[in-house]
Amino acid sequence: MNDRNRRSAAEVMANAARVVKAAVNIVRAAIAGGLHGAAAAAAKELLPTIIKFAVGVLIAIIVIPMFVISAMPNMFFGYETSEKDAQITMREQALSIGGAYLSMEDFEKTQQDAIITGEAAAYENQGVTIDEIRASSKFDDEDLCWYIAINSVAHKQDLSEMKPEEIQSLLISNLRHTTRLESSGDQTVLRIIFQPLDKDKLMDDLGFDEDAKTWAGALFETIYESDALGKYKDKFEAYKPNYAGDTSYTGPAESAPGGSGGGGGAESDGSADNTIDISGFTNPRTKNNHDLAAYAIQAWEHGWGYVWGTFGNVLTESMLQYKLEQYPDIGASEAFIREHWLGRRTTDCVGLLKGYGWLNPDTLTIDYNTNGMPDYNADRMYASAKENGTEYGGMDTMPDIVGLGLWKQGHWGVYVGNGYAIEAMGTQYGVVRTKVEGRGWQGWCKIPYIQYDE
Repeated sequence: MNDRNRRSAAEVMANAARVVKAAVNIVRAAIAGGLHGAAAAAAKELLPTIIKFAVGVLIAIIVIPMFVISAMPNMFFGYETSEKDAQITMREQALSIGGAYLSMEDFEKTQQDAIITGEAAAYENQGVTIDEIRASSKFDDEDLCWYIAINSVAHKQDLSEMKPEEIQSLLISNLRHTTRLESSGDQTVLRIIFQPLDKDKLMDDLGFDEDAKTWAGALFETIYESDALGKYKDKFEAYKPNYAGDTSYTGPAESAPGGSGGGGGAESDGSADNTIDISGFTNPRTKNNHDLAAYAIQAWEHGWGYVWGTFGNVLTESMLQYKLEQYPDIGASEAFIREHWLGRRTTDCVGLLKGYGWLNPDTLTIDYNTNGMPDYNADRMYASAKENGTEYGGMDTMPDIVGLGLWKQGHWGVYVGNGYAIEAMGTQYGVVRTKVEGRGWQGWCKIPYIQYDE
């Protein structure tokens, strides 16, 4: 389809979205992740612009409205108290997908943060002192609307087939950046530029034909021109994933001997250590459960700190300044971080696991996104166990195997045996040891990216 025809179709769709009252049904469906209702309503109102669609697509459009009447999530009809299983299931799925969509900007921010942290650490490991980190990116409502539209078409408008983690994977697959060092006076600046969404490349990568691209354009125009994001975001706010981690715990914990965290009331005696010693690992060339436990214990014994978005590298002044700019909430703890964690190794909860996965046994550097360990948050890491067919379950079924992952919503820990776990608990605590019992863990798993020898 040439640019002229595409623009003409876009104008028709924009006018339809503004003028036709039924377009409200389209945006309600589309914001939820491409409900069947989006296809039905859009097809009914915009049939002149999509008449060239394949016969198979038209047949689907005829069937879909009948399904919508009986199975569309009742939240869109206002029947919040419905107890019909089919409606409840679809409503919950819609809310989950909608929450994932509306958190995409936050999710992209965490992914960019991990990349920036890794890039800066790589230069520092090479002996380059970074004085300042400057990052730039663009993610706006237009990008989000395109992601919604493209993901909807990629799943053929089938809500039951959509998953929040697939939405995140779609963003990760399109996250591209360039990195360069710049001199500014006597300072070295690390500049990282994230490229804007290339919707055409994304659709090509997904194998869209011209009909699929046209349909994605129709959904995009409907959502974007109708301000669906602004109108319906409140419905999904409570279902947005949490990327902040568990930092509110106030129960008992053991700080490391000589550690600076407040978990066990211990004060620093100057014995904090930034070295990583793998001499006692059972097999440094593999990523296994025994060495994961040993690595976690070492992080505790050496008094590692906690800073959101880090995974075991030494916290430099430039990195701290970058974190303060990216996450203003950290500012409330700046004085504490400077006093206790600056110049020391820091991690967040799931960063403890990822840091071990990314540890290079030859250089003893933590090299971002290596060795098959993905850059997942705590919830996504636990979900990956289910998806990859590894063992997992509730806490009442947990076996006594060191190196198991421990999970509760938004938080992660590593089981190290004898009823204890190591976890990066929060800014005021750092890496601590806690008793598993009574900690509120919701599940355990064998981590898919770790070899288990029981």
